[in-house]
Amino acid sequence: MDFVDSYYYNLGVMNSGNTDYDKARSKAFSLVLPYIMEQKLTERQRSCIECKYMLGKSQQETAEMLNLTQPTVSRHIASAKKELNEELKYCFAAVTAALGEYDRLGQSCGY
Repeated sequence: MDFVDSYYYNLGVMNSGNTDYDKARSKAFSLVLPYIMEQKLTERQRSCIECKYMLGKSQQETAEMLNLTQPTVSRHIASAKKELNEELKYCFAAVTAALGEYDRLGQSCGY
């Protein structure tokens, strides 16, 4: 699952059909993503991810901004996304389990 593209482009990977749950997942990702980026990515990987997703730059534009080649930018983005997706799957699983428990508790209490 590509959590990175889903988060930044609203592709619906996290879409459960319940907008409150979708908002909870999105909020959880927005809270953990900066920490994951800081702890798990190299400076170049962070820069490439920020250019692509936060600034909307193409790989060529990113390469020019960072004085890299486009294939190098592509490799940095691919390796960064692999790392981010690996970490974000745990966030997704935890939030999904918590939401399920919330539902279970609400139903047992008659809500």
